[in-house]
Amino acid sequence: MSEDNAVNLKTSPVTEVVDRTEWAQMMTDDEYYPFLIKKNLRPAIWRWQDVVERLDVVMKDPLRNADRRFIALVHGDTGEAGGVFPSIFLGIQAINPGEHIVAHRHNSYALYHIMQGEGYSILDGKRFDWKRGDTFACPPMASHEHINTGTEPAIQYVIQDMPARAMERNLIWEEPMGHVFHAVEGNRPHQP
Repeated sequence: MSEDNAVNLKTSPVTEVVDRTEWAQMMTDDEYYPFLIKKNLRPAIWRWQDVVERLDVVMKDPLRNADRRFIALVHGDTGEAGGVFPSIFLGIQAINPGEHIVAHRHNSYALYHIMQGEGYSILDGKRFDWKRGDTFACPPMASHEHINTGTEPAIQYVIQDMPARAMERNLIWEEPMGHVFHAVEGNRPHQP
């Protein structure tokens, strides 16, 4: 379109006009399928004794903002995804007696299984009391917070699809509420 025929629009400032990008590739099926196939994961095991040793150290850290204390179990074969599997996060979260993990949310789902302790969580304004053996599901973008009402540390087994969201470049956190972070921007919760 010539400048004479251009419509007068109010657009964002243009810093560059792009014709082609070298990273935009084309592949035949003979090239694409080998590219798509990934090496299988090796079997892996995480020992509870090792997790507890790490949790004992983390439990002494002060809470910051909507921060939580958890140990992420990461399989080295997942590479950049950084999950226990390429699309699954598995964390062991600990909450000291009387602690309150303030409201936050993210676009990954979260499945919580209570391994120890008792307390409650508030998910989008609904209170869910929990104790050892209980499991509850938190949908994507649901505001949630956790409170330990017991006398011992609460330990939650947490499964999320966070690595999948990150690999798709659409992982978003709001932690604490009102502070939004997008993984693609290189931001993460609790950065100054």
